[in-house]
Amino acid sequence: MSKINAIQKIVFISLSITYLIFSLHFVNAKPAGSDEWRVSPRKAKIKNSIPSDELSIQQGKKVYQRECEECHGVSGKGDGPEAKKLDKTVPDFSNSKMWEQADGAIYWKIRTGRRPMPSFKKLLSKDEMWQVINYLRDDFNAD
Repeated sequence: MSKINAIQKIVFISLSITYLIFSLHFVNAKPAGSDEWRVSPRKAKIKNSIPSDELSIQQGKKVYQRECEECHGVSGKGDGPEAKKLDKTVPDFSNSKMWEQADGAIYWKIRTGRRPMPSFKKLLSKDEMWQVINYLRDDFNAD
């Protein structure tokens, strides 16, 4: 193989790798402003096992105050004292899109977390997560 053929081969391989890297980046890129947190339909169908009554709402409020309020805020607007330290905006519970979600979707988000929100899978019991959802729906849902 001549020296020119070897150089052409190296240039071709380098360009191919560069093209592949850029192609993969653009295929996986999200459109600007697309930071929607989606939950699979199967997970969204998980049913709330705790009745939304006065006791569960009060228990949910206690858990919310202890675990959620520092970021989500007293009024659920995403303006808690820790929110400004985060690199992402904390969701505003007064946004109507919040309430279009099924309880199962909200449960799954609490359970699994997504940076900067931690997973509460090991921090809260399933009942506590459902109680928080009952509290959120009772206290922050504008409907």
